[in-house]
Formats: sequence, C-alpha cells, structure tokens
Amino acid sequence: MERTPRTPVAIDCDPGVDDAVALLLAFASPEVEVRGVTTVAGNVSLADVERNAARVLDLADVPEDVPLVSGLDGPIARRRHLRDEPVHGEGGLGGIDLPGSARRRHPAHAVDWLAAQALAAPGELTLIAVGPLSNVAMLLRRHPEAGAALREIVVMGGAAFVQGNITPAAEFNFYCDPEAARCVLESGLPVRIVGLDVTRAALFPLTAAEELSALPGAAGVAGRLLGVYTRRVIAASGAAGSPVHDALAVAAVTHPDLIGWESGSATVECHGEYTRGALVADLRTPDRERTTRIGRTVDAERFVRLLTERLSGYADDGSGASGTA
Repeated sequence: MERTPRTPVAIDCDPGVDDAVALLLAFASPEVEVRGVTTVAGNVSLADVERNAARVLDLADVPEDVPLVSGLDGPIARRRHLRDEPVHGEGGLGGIDLPGSARRRHPAHAVDWLAAQALAAPGELTLIAVGPLSNVAMLLRRHPEAGAALREIVVMGGAAFVQGNITPAAEFNFYCDPEAARCVLESGLPVRIVGLDVTRAALFPLTAAEELSALPGAAGVAGRLLGVYTRRVIAASGAAGSPVHDALAVAAVTHPDLIGWESGSATVECHGEYTRGALVADLRTPDRERTTRIGRTVDAERFVRLLTERLSGYADDGSGASGTA
C-alpha cells in the first residue's frame, strides 16, 4: 500500500504550555515532517522560550538534526507586551521542572533559516506560526521571494467573531505584535487562521489531563503541563476545560477537516484605543481576493481524542523524561 507523503512543516513558537503540547503533538504525528523549530518572544522572554523549546524537544526525543533556531526577541514596531499574571506559570511551563538541555542552537537567525527552507522546496513547506507573528512578518519583509515559496501559513491567533483573551477585542498573539499580524494577513499569501473562535470551542477536560499525567515519560509530563494549565483556566473563567490553542493549529495541518473554514480577507487593527490587535475579517471579499481561511467550527470531541491518543503514544514508545510539578 502506497504511503501518503508527509507534509513538511516548520513550527514558529513561544513555549508556553500550549506551544509545548503543540510540539509534542507535531512530533507524534506521522502526517507531518517537522523540518525545524523557530522561536520568538511571546508568552515569556526569548531566553525562556529557547530554554523551554529545547527541553520539550529533548522530552520528545527529537534528534539533534532537527534544528532549533532563535528568532526575534520582541515585536517589529513596539515594545513587548508582558502578561500581568502569566497563565503559563513560572518560566512558561507551569512550574514543571524539566531537565536542562544541552541541545545546540542553529547558528542562523530564524528569519534567514525559514527563508532558506522555503526557497529550497518551493511550494512545499507549511509554516505553522503559534506565537506572535514577528518572525513571519520579518521573513516576508526581508525575503519576499521566500514567503511566496511557502505552501501556506497556518496561524494561531485572533478572535474574528468572539471576544479576545487580552482585551475584549484582541487575542494575545495578535495583541503582542499587531503590525506583524497585519503584515502577514495583508500579504496576499494563503493563510489559515486558527483563532479563539475554534480554540475556545475545543476544550481539553481536566479528567483527560489527569489520566495522561498518570502515564510514564513524555505522556505524563504532557498531562501535568495540561493539568496545571487547565486548573488555571478553570479557576479564572469557570470554563469546562482549557483551550489548547496551539495544538489545534497543528491538528489543522494533520487533520484539516477537523475545522470548518470560511474564506475571505482579513487584517489587524494596530492603532485603536480599545481595539489594538483586533482581527478584522471580511467574508464579503470577492472570490479572487479570498486568500485567508478562518476557522469557524471545530469537531471538539475528535480533537480531544486525537490529542489524547497522540500524547499517550509517548508512554508506549518510552520517549521523554519525568517532570515534577
């Protein structure tokens, strides 16, 4: 039986609990081939992001030939936004103590490395961007030919038709660097947006996190990460579980039919007194201008089942390390 080719992807991230879970999901997914991981300041500082990403790659037993590449340490046009009460906990990983990593960083800058990867395989590479879009916007500005060579950009960000999670209008990633988000969405490149419209409709239950936490290795660590995160979300909002935002963006690539999409055009408000970072989606756009697809519905049960099964697989193959809360 002929095997379906794996989709080559690069993941631009700012771990963060849900970024960490997204990385674990990606490396457990046979549908994709992760060519490398790039980092950007967002949930925590760039130094913390780099440390967290390296530890998660070690946890997933990712070989050293998958590069970890450092990117921008803040937005492209303004000061970095810092959370008053980090939902991801101390250091960005919920206070879970993962072993230190000696993993080497790739010598290139993330922007230049992404450009080289896109140009080496025109029309093949999907860029999954689950942090502020600073690196992606700089890629499009410095290397427009590389941006045009991407297959698509899948973005976790924005709140098109629901309220934001930083302000009533804005989701965190777009609020952190609205100029970058506007640059990406107005680029004319094929973009899929996995925003709060769908991530909040696909909540991961605390019971599932607790079941994972009882497993050995990376599966158990993922469960503890999700447990800490989910308890914080429930305490703050009274929700039935936690939206694992970035993991849903990875699942949108491995299983695109999980999400119902609407096509249109989109931009981001950069200057509004109350609406900075707001995603402005226009579904009235003529067909020829519909380069953006926005997630509107999601099969929540299937997503939770997929994420649980893929994370549980780390217990079966023995990869990962133990962590303590």
